[in-house]
Formats: sequence, structure tokens, C-alpha cells
Amino acid sequence: MTRIATVHALIIALPIGAAGCATVPPDRGFDRVQTAVEGRIDAVPQWPMDHDAELIVQARVDDLLASPLTPEAASEIAILNSPRLRAAFARVGIASADLIEAGLLENPRLSAAAGIPDGPPSVTELDFGLTFNILRLLMLPARKQIAGLQLDAATLDVADEVLRTRANAQVAFLELQGAEHLASVLREIALAAEASAEFADRLHQAGNLSDLDLANEQALYEEARLAYARSFADAASFRERLNAVLGLWGDRTGWSIDDRLPELPPTEPAMVDLESLAVRQRFDLAATAKEVESLYAALGLQRKWRYILAADAGFIAARDTDGQWVFGPQLSIELPIFNQRQADIARLEAALRGAESRLEAIAIETRADVRRFLDRLYALRYEAEHFKETIVPLRQRITGLTQEQYNFMLMDTFDLLAAKRAETDAYRAYLAAVRDYWITRADLERAVGGGLPIDLEADEAGADPPATPSPDQPADTQHTHKHGGL
Repeated sequence: MTRIATVHALIIALPIGAAGCATVPPDRGFDRVQTAVEGRIDAVPQWPMDHDAELIVQARVDDLLASPLTPEAASEIAILNSPRLRAAFARVGIASADLIEAGLLENPRLSAAAGIPDGPPSVTELDFGLTFNILRLLMLPARKQIAGLQLDAATLDVADEVLRTRANAQVAFLELQGAEHLASVLREIALAAEASAEFADRLHQAGNLSDLDLANEQALYEEARLAYARSFADAASFRERLNAVLGLWGDRTGWSIDDRLPELPPTEPAMVDLESLAVRQRFDLAATAKEVESLYAALGLQRKWRYILAADAGFIAARDTDGQWVFGPQLSIELPIFNQRQADIARLEAALRGAESRLEAIAIETRADVRRFLDRLYALRYEAEHFKETIVPLRQRITGLTQEQYNFMLMDTFDLLAAKRAETDAYRAYLAAVRDYWITRADLERAVGGGLPIDLEADEAGADPPATPSPDQPADTQHTHKHGGL
């Protein structure tokens, strides 16, 4: 009976010893994401797991909101506060838990049976079994390798989501900044048009302006008012979009920004360097490569063990009806007669081919995106500079000369109105080009997978645009053509 007591003690001790294992924190492995994005962005992503940690994060968000927002501040708020980004962080915790599970042995199984005889001898037959899955033990190193690769892929995928959130915040900020800049310009134009309409009304009452000229001046004012109202609504829409990206609501939506678009940087990066850099450092490309590697390892594991579907080994203790105990080893192996992992292998082969094609597609699209955004960046830079240095000054000069001709009654009101509208349209096109330049630059950084390889500091004072066009004041600005004709 001593041997029976030893067996019973062993059976009881196994689950008790396993019960002492510590729990796994949900944010396990999140530091891998922080390490991955370190050096790519200024902000450090946080995933607070308790109330105190959340208070620290929200205090930082409040500090950033206390001052007028910048693109950098908006990006940091989005990285710290975006609920969608925090939802993505959970994927790393899940993959970390999968890695821990891959390194655990399967729990042993205890079986017991009793046989009651229908005649003498009257001793009840007892059977006890303790089995363990040896197949999982043999596959343990390979399972840990595959789970580790999947954790690497999840980490890189979430790091890419961090950069994507940063880019979305920058684009939303620039769209709002451009809309508010344009709204401020259109407000000044509307005020100037109002003053011009009031002056025209006084001239009309004095009999020095015809009904047609007064109606045209009033129409210009009403169109300017409508354009300002539309731009104000557009700015409000872009503001709410930025609120959503930053994860802000309630009292936190009362922040402000500088409505002046930044000056263009002095130089642009070289295309050939950016393509190579993008292929080397894009997180989504690296994540897909890890996915291919993990699928290849999983396929090899399935092929290697395809004929051993289940194998249990253990110990058995049985008491026959005559009262004698029998002890010995036990082995159970599943016979691969029908299922030889054909479906699992076919599934993994299809998934591997799909991942390899996806990896190739991302690499091709990455290079194409870099070339596309860089070409557009060059074009928008030239467009913005050409508007600022040539077209807008020309339109201002045309308006001034037309005003002089109108004052001497050598040109009619229609000519003056056409000149004013052309000047306003040119300035609006200039602002749109500057805004699109910075948005394209943010898209290029996203395509490269981080910051551009040159340090370009924007002028804190903002862009130095040409003088704001005025519908009723002449401009005598000489222009200098620096780039040649289109």
C-alpha cells in the first residue's frame, strides 16, 4: 500500500504545484513596441494599466492642450490618448500570452475506473491512470519559436499602427491649420468687401455711381461673405476630425492652434536614399516578413509531425478482482489512418503563399509610394514658391493698375471685379499649395516609415506669405521670376 500512497500523493501534488504560477499581466511585451518606435518619433507610447498610470498620461495630455497645438503636440496627444491605438496595443498582449502558452507543458490527465463483479470473489476492480502528452513536449521548442515570430510580427504591426496614428494626427492638424488660415484670410477679404460696398452705397446715394456698379459691388461683398462662411464651416469640420484622431471630447475640445502654415523647408531629400530607407525600416513590411517566417516554420512543423497526431505516455495502477495491484507504464498513440494533417498542411501552404505575395506587394507599393509622394512634394514646392514669388504679386499688381484705370474711368466695374477675384483666387491657390505640401510631406514620412533623413526645422514664425489680397486697395508689388516658365 506504500506504493499506492506514493502514487496518490504525486497525483495530488501536481495540480497544487501548478496552482502557484503567477498571473500574466495584460501589458506584457508592450515595452517591445516602445523600443521599436524609439528614435522614429519624439513621443513614447503609453498603455496605462491602473488608475495612477492613467492620471499621469492624462496630466501630460492636459499640459499639451494648455498651449496652442503644434503638429508635434497633436501627434503626441494622439499616441498617448487615442482609444483606437490602445485597442491595437492589446494585440501585443495577446501575442505575448500566446508565447507563454507555447512554452507550457500540457497538464497531465488523471483517469479512474471501477468494476463491480457480479459474483465471487467480491473485490471491486479499480483502475487508475496518469498520462502526459509527450507530443507537445517534443514539439515545445518549435512551438515557442513560432509563437516568438508571431509576437515579433504583432509588435511590428502595432508599432506601424503607432506611426500611422502619428501621421493621421499630423494630416488632420495640417488640414485644420490650412482651413483656419484660409478662413482668416477670407474674413479680411469679406471685411474689405463690406467697406467697399458701403463706400459704393454712399457714392450711389450721392449720384456718383450707377445702379449697375452698386449691384456689382454688393454682389462681390455677398460672395465674399459666403466664401468666409463656407471656410468657417470647413474649419469646424476639420477640427472635429482632429478631435476624433486625438481622442478628445467634452471640455478638452476647447484647444487652439496657430493658424499660420509653416514655411517650406530649405531642401528636400534624395529619392534614391528614401526608397532604400523605406524598405529597411517600414514596420508593416517587417511585420509581414515575420509572418512569412512564422508560417514557414509552422508548415515545417506540421510536415515533420504529420503522422503523429497524438501521443500520451504515463503510469497505470490497477487492482484486479482478486485484490492484487498491478503497476506499469501506459502509452497511447493515435493511428494516422484517415487524418494525416492534409487539411492543416494545405491551409498553411495557402497562407504562406498569400503572405509571400502580400510581402512582395507591400515592398512594391512602398517604393511606388515613396516615388509618388516625393514627386508630388517637388511639384507642390515649386507650385507654392511660384504662387508666392510670381503669380500672387502679378495679380496684386494687375489689381492695382486696374484700380488706377478705373479711377480715371478708363475701365469699367466688371474689369475691376474680375481683377479682384483673380487676385483672391491666386492667394487661395497659394495657401492650398502650401497646405498640400505639408500634408504630402507627412504622407512621405509615413511611406518611409519614420522621419526623413534630413533635419529640417520649420520657421516658428510660420510661413511668410505674400501680402493678403484686398478687394479695394491697390498693390504695387514688383515680382521676381526665379524659376522660369511652366
